[in-house]
Amino acid sequence: MNGIRIFAVAIAGLATMLSAGCVRRTIAITSTPADAMVYVNDREVGRTPCEVSFLFYGEYDVRLKHDGYESIVGSGTASAPIWDFIGADLVAEVAPVELESRVDWHFDFIPAKNDHSELLARARQLQTSAQVEPDQTAEEEAGAAKRAAEMTAPPTAPVQREQGAIPPKGSSAMPVPPTELPSNIPGVKPPAAPAKP
Repeated sequence: MNGIRIFAVAIAGLATMLSAGCVRRTIAITSTPADAMVYVNDREVGRTPCEVSFLFYGEYDVRLKHDGYESIVGSGTASAPIWDFIGADLVAEVAPVELESRVDWHFDFIPAKNDHSELLARARQLQTSAQVEPDQTAEEEAGAAKRAAEMTAPPTAPVQREQGAIPPKGSSAMPVPPTELPSNIPGVKPPAAPAKP
């Protein structure tokens, strides 16, 4: 009976120790200027300055929006303190003190560029650089169409024809009569004119 009491007291003491100690993990997010809407891993968490509790260390996606300023899209890293690594975290969890792991992230906003005159100047510059002489574009299009037609046409080998040549046996080629050859081919004598009666 005495052993059961000791065991029950030990269990009660261990439960008291486990309930007494804990680790609080928070990320404190600030910005210049303040009052920016903050999103961590695409979840709205509040306006700066704010604190967010977290469970896991690592890298988080962070977005901040503020009127009149460029939006900030980036990431923030939550690194574990030396006492919150594997093995040491078990002792930290059961210790009768409350421990806090705090990570601070600060972001600086850049004023938004809403200069409409600069935007119009860039648009005009692009417009003038895009304008080309109409005749020049027609010639370029015709040249491009010709090159495309040449590239898609099947290649043809030059055919050499000799006067009076007889195709090899089994060939589907037709013999070329001597009168069909042009007379301006070098080295080819024009056919003799028929004798007049």
